[in-house]
Amino acid sequence: MSTQTAPTSTPSTPAGPSRTRKVVAFSAAGIAVAGIVTGLVIGFGGSTPSATPAAPQIAPISHSTSHTPSHSVTPVEPVTPVAPSAAIETLQKELGRLNYYEGPVTGVMNTQTTQAITYLQRDAHLPQTGTMNAATQAALANFLANGNNQMGG
Repeated sequence: MSTQTAPTSTPSTPAGPSRTRKVVAFSAAGIAVAGIVTGLVIGFGGSTPSATPAAPQIAPISHSTSHTPSHSVTPVEPVTPVAPSAAIETLQKELGRLNYYEGPVTGVMNTQTTQAITYLQRDAHLPQTGTMNAATQAALANFLANGNNQMGG
């Protein structure tokens, strides 16, 4: 038996050095274009408003024990309503009888009550502190018993 070998066919385009050069040149051009595009994106990327901002700089923390803060922080607590007081309710009524207090009788010290106390102290020639003390209480009792000469009529 004889073996015959089929003749091999050669491709119509030779795979010589010219084709390899074209592939290498095309690849190099693609890499160069990609590099240029990347450079432009990075170069112009920082100046656009949509760019991600840089991380903020954080000051170093000092651990010295001699440092005193320039301000103090007071924690905010929820405001609880003040319970009405019978003594303040009586005070508001008495100041109202002398026409010093014209607000609602709530039993709670408010700005109107403080202002009424200040007016009473003014008319009694006392220091105008807006707070009740022994001298203010004595003047209030005197005005209630004898009337206030500052009152009209």
